[in-house]
Amino acid sequence: ADPGADRLEVLAALPPADPDDLDDLVADTVLDGAHYGACTLRAASVRGDSARYRGEPRRDSLLTARFGTGEQALVLVAMATGARATPGAHLAAAEACQWIARAVGRSHGRLVEDIRAARRGDLKSGLHRLTDRSLGKLRATAAEQGIDPEEYTASLRCLLLPADPECRTRVFFGIGEGGLFRLRDGAFQDIEPQVTETTGEAVVGFGSPPSETPEGDRLTMDLGITTPPSPYEP
Repeated sequence: ADPGADRLEVLAALPPADPDDLDDLVADTVLDGAHYGACTLRAASVRGDSARYRGEPRRDSLLTARFGTGEQALVLVAMATGARATPGAHLAAAEACQWIARAVGRSHGRLVEDIRAARRGDLKSGLHRLTDRSLGKLRATAAEQGIDPEEYTASLRCLLLPADPECRTRVFFGIGEGGLFRLRDGAFQDIEPQVTETTGEAVVGFGSPPSETPEGDRLTMDLGITTPPSPYEP
């Protein structure tokens, strides 16, 4: 509202709420952060201007979680985005984050060992399998609810951050649309690995230069593909 004006202008609208199903409400903005080892984490998920104007919920879901303790801990940052213009987009995004978090949490001990030892092959196959299972769960939920699988799906991007200060490796994986940028000296560097237009097997890449920071931080792996696989494929 403009104090100097004689009218009230609505700049944002809240999504409609069901009094019997308030668990489905999604906050407009989510902020999170932590400090482990050599990494300071600041995470944010914000509802877009168009969604605010139309009174639609935030389609993104942000999940940050620590598994394990001490130098054996592993921090997961998961961001999922539901399909555009679908009523359950925010639910699919939240489910994708929760399932990948459960899978990573149950395997965090092995993942920490693989990251420390730079076992790229084991990480690629393991994380690809976890991502596929998470998307498979979304397809199963869609079938249970009688929803078109293409309407109940999500793009998923994740970071794995070891708490061990001696381990400078960061692992990035996911599927679907999205990007990866690094903020240095007030400017964003696009370090999304170059991926072909074809779908199918996930790919591994080092990203565009510079692939390593002056401190020695390395982004070693990407399992992203340009579009999710068909929901009708096994």
